[in-house]
Amino acid sequence: MIATDNVPAPTDGYSIWLQARSAVTSAQYPRRIAYTITITGLDGETPAAGHYRAVCSADDGSIHVFPISDEQLAQAPPVPHGADAYVNLFLSEGRGAPAVARLRVAHPAPYQDFLGWPILSPTFTFGMRYGTGGIAAPSPAESSLRVIAIVSAQAPEYRVDLIDTPVVDDVATYHLRLTPLRRPKENRLRDLWVGETDYLPRKAVIAGNFTIAPLVDVPWTVDFSILDGALYIARERAERALYLAHHRVVQNAVVAFQDIREPDGSLYDSPLIEPERTDATLVEPTN
Repeated sequence: MIATDNVPAPTDGYSIWLQARSAVTSAQYPRRIAYTITITGLDGETPAAGHYRAVCSADDGSIHVFPISDEQLAQAPPVPHGADAYVNLFLSEGRGAPAVARLRVAHPAPYQDFLGWPILSPTFTFGMRYGTGGIAAPSPAESSLRVIAIVSAQAPEYRVDLIDTPVVDDVATYHLRLTPLRRPKENRLRDLWVGETDYLPRKAVIAGNFTIAPLVDVPWTVDFSILDGALYIARERAERALYLAHHRVVQNAVVAFQDIREPDGSLYDSPLIEPERTDATLVEPTN
């Protein structure tokens, strides 16, 4: 859709949703982005935090995360005291020499990341960005009119209703209510607040986050920041307690993206590896 500047503001939720998707899709990002992933919360009654240095690429979507958190780096390495302890079990049926089973006991537990090793990018948009091939925009040579929205020819994922027009962080917004029409586990947006002038999201409520239980089973509130006209996640906050394995209960879990910038070429901005994704890592869904 192409229009001039003298276009009345949309009055229905679905039109605003299309404007928001177009604004998110047209945002331009630096080729590489450096940032720090900060994970905080209460592990039982104990405050816990982890800071992870990361770099993502706008070219291929790759994410490189330093394999050790700042907190783990600050800890003194464990000093072994003597030899490992073993227990020898002698098994015999009364005939011949007894068999010996040697079991290792009392070895130190490995370091455990608070919620999991985060392989995350602040540019994730929860399905708001159009995929490649799903949109088409005229080139500047084809039209001198300002493009204010691009409509994708695909079945809608949500019914969208305009609820009200509140102010969020000093920005006048449209508050949209999104009801999934299909695949509710993948189409997770439930509420969205977008700026009235730029249509970029400022806040969202999603029904589940990441790809592992119980994080996918509780609602999260997401706050966005706008840097140089592009959308970034500022923080994601779990709205309920997370009941993890080994009887761990995590409350007030927050995943934040801080110090977002273009890399300056220093070693600090050069994580060494692209992490392997496992069942214990924090990743976003690929849909």
